[in-house]
Amino acid sequence: MNPGYLSWLLMVISLILFASGWKDILMRGMTSRVILLFFVSFLIGIPLFVTVPGGRVSLWLLILLGYAGLVLWKLDRLVNKLHVISVGILVGSLSFFMQETVYLFSSLVLGSLELTMALVVGLLVVMTLKLPSVQIAMLTVGLSLGEFFYLYIHQKHTGMELGSLKLLDRWWLNVFITRGLSMVMRGIFLAGKQSLAFVTAIIKLSLKNKLGNKE
Repeated sequence: MNPGYLSWLLMVISLILFASGWKDILMRGMTSRVILLFFVSFLIGIPLFVTVPGGRVSLWLLILLGYAGLVLWKLDRLVNKLHVISVGILVGSLSFFMQETVYLFSSLVLGSLELTMALVVGLLVVMTLKLPSVQIAMLTVGLSLGEFFYLYIHQKHTGMELGSLKLLDRWWLNVFITRGLSMVMRGIFLAGKQSLAFVTAIIKLSLKNKLGNKE
C-alpha cells in the first residue's frame, strides 16, 4: 500500500463513525466544533511544508503539535503535566527503538512493523493515560520524537523531512489502535464491575436467606 492511502481510509472511517453518533464513545470530552476544526486544519496542512534549518516540517504535524501543546497547557497540576510529558518521551524512545531493532527481533513482529509498533505503543498509552485528548496529544509528541530521532541518525540517506505520508499513516494507525484498546479495556472493566456486583448481591441474598432460616 502506497504511503498516505491508509491515512485517507482511516480518516473516512473516522468521519463515518462520528456522523453515526460514536463521537461521545470514541472521543468523549471533545466537542463537535473542535473535531470539525481539527479535520479542516488537518486536511489543509497535509500538502504544505514549512522550511526549517536543516530540512522541512509538514504543516499537519505542526498543527498536531500545537494541539498537543494546548492540551498540555490545559492540564491543571504540574505533576500531571510532567507525567504526560514523560509518557510522550517514553513513546518516542520506544518508537525509535523498535524502528532501529526490528531486524533483530523479526520473529516478534505481528504482520508488519507498523502494526506491532501501534499495538505496543497503544498498550503503553492506554495503561498510563485515560483521557482521549491527552492520549492523542502524547501519541503525536511521541511519534514525532521517534521519527525525529530516526531521521537524525539516518539523515545522510533519508534527509530531514519531518511529517512524511509514512508518519501520517503511522499516526492514524496508532490513534485507531489506541482508542480501540481503550474501548476494549473499558468494556472489560465495566463487565468485571457488573459481574462483581452481581456475585456480591447473590452472596448477600444467600447469607440473608440462611440467617432468616436459622431464625
